[in-house]
Amino acid sequence: MSSSSSSSRSQTRRTLTTFGAQTKENLCRRFYRCEIGVKRQSGHHLFKWIDEEIIDEISKVDSKLSQLQADVQSFKRTTTQCLQEHGKNIDKSLLEMKRIIHDQTIMLAELRNNSTLVVDASYASLTNGSFVTKSTSPLLKIAVAAIALGTMAWLYEKITT
Repeated sequence: MSSSSSSSRSQTRRTLTTFGAQTKENLCRRFYRCEIGVKRQSGHHLFKWIDEEIIDEISKVDSKLSQLQADVQSFKRTTTQCLQEHGKNIDKSLLEMKRIIHDQTIMLAELRNNSTLVVDASYASLTNGSFVTKSTSPLLKIAVAAIALGTMAWLYEKITT
């Protein structure tokens, strides 16, 4: 028998050796054999035809490849579904934000219209010093009251000191 070393290992953790068969039926057919099995001529140690092992390995790799492809497809489906759900949530959020911005823009425009003092020069009288405003906004009334109160406090301080 001829031999060459192999990187495979048997169950006994021994290096497997490849041999060429010397029988008529399998002349020069390559096989693996555990070193202990060769020395003891025991059938309990690994013996495997290399061509059959290659077919078995290809079958195992093919099976693993099929499983990986199924896993990738499952991952794609799950990821696509999650991204679609997130996309729907983002679209809902964007619509809600647009609605809020629109509502806030309208409220701001109303506030600007209601709180702007419009002095009509034709109604202003220099003799009585009154100005006519076209606004009755509660916010404006509070602002005017705060200014008036601040002015009175300032005048009171100036008079008493």
